[in-house]
Amino acid sequence: MIKTSLSATLTPAVLLLGLTASSLAWAGPKEEVVAAVDKFLAAKSYHATMSMGPGPATDTDFVAPDRMRVKLGAMGEQVMIGNSTYLTMQGKTTKTPSPGGGVAATRSREKILGDLQSLKVTALGAETLGGVATKKYKVENSKSKSTSTFWVAANGYPVQAVNVADVGGKQYTSTLKYSRFNDASIKIEAPAVK
Repeated sequence: MIKTSLSATLTPAVLLLGLTASSLAWAGPKEEVVAAVDKFLAAKSYHATMSMGPGPATDTDFVAPDRMRVKLGAMGEQVMIGNSTYLTMQGKTTKTPSPGGGVAATRSREKILGDLQSLKVTALGAETLGGVATKKYKVENSKSKSTSTFWVAANGYPVQAVNVADVGGKQYTSTLKYSRFNDASIKIEAPAVK
């Protein structure tokens, strides 16, 4: 299902479902999830916070079409713009080519959900999360051996995604919390290389 990796948080992606319009009233849970992913991918900007266990959270900002900033806590910051990656650690910034085509290459339905043919989605009903009324879904993908639970607000944007993935025989859980969709105040500029 949703691939748990740094690029997954960037597409955060990951990660988002929902019933957004009356035209979806006749859709099943799988179609609702795919429609929500499409809405997430169309967002001009967003903020996400990812946590994995007891360690510090990672904050990510995205600005379409291909700008992303990932704050790695006390470790530093990574900014990706187009095909360039800027890594700032201990006050020093380096610039390198982005692997795999950069941010834009990670933003597709398949990158977020995996193979749609092996995707199974179950509606889990309504739930209030952090004071927000949401719809909750369980999303599984047999090919990627992963399971996710998504909470989506009435506006169709994700509020939270909890992803469990089996990597090398070990289970890893990540929690992503989303906010600030289409917020024009989110700006991402290239840092000075020093």
